[in-house]
Amino acid sequence: MSIVGKHPESGVRIVLERPRDGGPPWVYAGAAFTPTEEHTLRATVAEDGGVRVELPAGGPSELAMRVELMIRAAYKHALADDAKAGPPRHLQRWRAASGGMRK
Repeated sequence: MSIVGKHPESGVRIVLERPRDGGPPWVYAGAAFTPTEEHTLRATVAEDGGVRVELPAGGPSELAMRVELMIRAAYKHALADDAKAGPPRHLQRWRAASGGMRK
């Protein structure tokens, strides 16, 4: 089934992208989409894999943790393939709702 539109029927869709050149640190910009909301995101990844996620004031507290874990996993996977390449340029993931996203 194809995805139509930005907002999922349930859960959260996270879409992040970083420039091809530059880094470390690598800076991602993007958004997280719930069925009814859109939250802008910015994440910075250090060379050692440390991740800092920035959300606008009032964003769901659980979202930063989800994004951080997603980026860490992608970075570790990328290191296993090619340590010189850095983290992926584009990340897009969907996660099921786990008790709802709280502000």
